[in-house]
Amino acid sequence: MEDLPWGTDAELTDAQFYNREQDIQIIRTLLESTSKGSPPTIMIIGIRGVGKTVLLKKIKRELEKDYLTSYIDLSATSGYQRGKLTEMGIIEHFYSTWLESCEKKGFSTILKKVSKFFKTKNFGLKDIVDAGGLPLPIPQSEDDYKKLSKFVLDLPQLIFDDHKDKIKGSIIIIDEFQALNDLGENLDSFLWFFRSVIQNQKNVAYIFSGSITSRDEMIEKIAGHSGAFGGRMLNIELKPFTKETVQSYLLEKLPSLNLDESGFERFYKCTQGIPFYVNTFAKLLQKDIHLNEKKVKEEFYRTLPFLAVHLINQWSRLTFHEQNIVTTLIDQPCKRKEIAEKLNITPGSLSKPLNKLQKLRLIESKNSIYHISEPILKAWLKNEYQEKGVFPFRSM
Repeated sequence: MEDLPWGTDAELTDAQFYNREQDIQIIRTLLESTSKGSPPTIMIIGIRGVGKTVLLKKIKRELEKDYLTSYIDLSATSGYQRGKLTEMGIIEHFYSTWLESCEKKGFSTILKKVSKFFKTKNFGLKDIVDAGGLPLPIPQSEDDYKKLSKFVLDLPQLIFDDHKDKIKGSIIIIDEFQALNDLGENLDSFLWFFRSVIQNQKNVAYIFSGSITSRDEMIEKIAGHSGAFGGRMLNIELKPFTKETVQSYLLEKLPSLNLDESGFERFYKCTQGIPFYVNTFAKLLQKDIHLNEKKVKEEFYRTLPFLAVHLINQWSRLTFHEQNIVTTLIDQPCKRKEIAEKLNITPGSLSKPLNKLQKLRLIESKNSIYHISEPILKAWLKNEYQEKGVFPFRSM
């Protein structure tokens, strides 16, 4: 039976899920130490599309019977979507998500503690907003913010203390944590404050997950020896599937896909073993026909706009200046000075756009040399240029 998900599926059934048994076993073993009063703080990283979110949601499903589990997607916060992410906005999101998890578990006593806290604390208020159906005060001063934030961050431990006869601990998954970069100069202070509160919690495990690689400078800010968590985070990097795994996966999940040896080699080169592209490309390929290298290559360019749709959306939101920077890297990686020379601008004027493009994970810098980090975006741009004689700087 063919049961291949789309690459865009954020949650898979157990039948659709494939491989990662070792990763799941390691993460579950670490998390289960929470019940013994020794909760881990874990960082799971990997390139975009490698399957972090579906892995985390599977682990959440498997553990939610025995633990209070919360999944928080920082990129889904209204502040991030509007380009105005704030520390208070993050705290609001934590608050509503944790109380929603309590509601699903049928834990109502924590709501009394929330109400009591707001009634007994002397807050200076700017406003009161609705957060998951409950009122959340927006504090007037920095001191008020710290009191409220500490209370909210302590909630998972308070929930466990109230319901230790029903759960083994609390597990908090914070996905797309690279969104914290939007805090700018406030990032370090937020991370240090966050750590100062949670480090004394004995029954709450935290998982940070994000679409970055081990080379990203944000890793140092969070998990490095000089970072907020002082090297105490347990780092796990999800890798793309190997050739052998992809071949077994396709044979099991999509037997109607008739790839010969050369066709499979080209398929793997096109997808690089990244599950998002493996699933999407395999679903779009013609079935029950002979697929050799030439045919797979033709199919790749035919389906490229579908494979690259999320990247095309990102591309369309870039400024003309930012797009120009990306196109200078099409043929080969360049140093900042070389990019400036190609664009006839000063190297200093590249700082801001280069930082933005790196935050968007469209380009990377290694040894001060910049390159396009998304091969599918690169392929789409090259194909557009070959077909039309110009890069797609503007669209109607």
